[in-house]
Amino acid sequence: MAIFSPQDREEISKLLAGLIEPVRLLLFTIPQSGLIVPGRTVCETCDDTQNLMQELVELSDKLSLEIHHFEREPEVAQRYGVERVPSVLVLGPEGGRVRFSGAPVGREFGSLLQDIQLISRGETLLEPATREAIGAITTPINIRVFVTPT
Repeated sequence: MAIFSPQDREEISKLLAGLIEPVRLLLFTIPQSGLIVPGRTVCETCDDTQNLMQELVELSDKLSLEIHHFEREPEVAQRYGVERVPSVLVLGPEGGRVRFSGAPVGREFGSLLQDIQLISRGETLLEPATREAIGAITTPINIRVFVTPT
């Protein structure tokens, strides 16, 4: 069953038409199984997130999707610092990277689309003074933004 309506597909395609450089989407997932195994992680939104990402990449030839099984590919998850599923990484050619932990739905879907556009263009929405201040940081930092659905 399609996630996007025909009208949604058209609007999203228009947004993605302005992509300049290719953008890789990496999805870390644990597909649902009909088998319940004690101690095994169950991801209730992984399948829906995978369907969403697959539909999204169909709308632009500048998007690609790599799907990684979190439990079967722990070295890949570790390389990207992924600790939970579902996680979606948005990667640009210049090394730009944004991570969504959890399904990027609701308002987060708009943020995902905006991040894809900005990474493809190699842009940010930061003021020059902010970019300069960030550029002066010499130690690694990890910025996390938490969103709670209401």
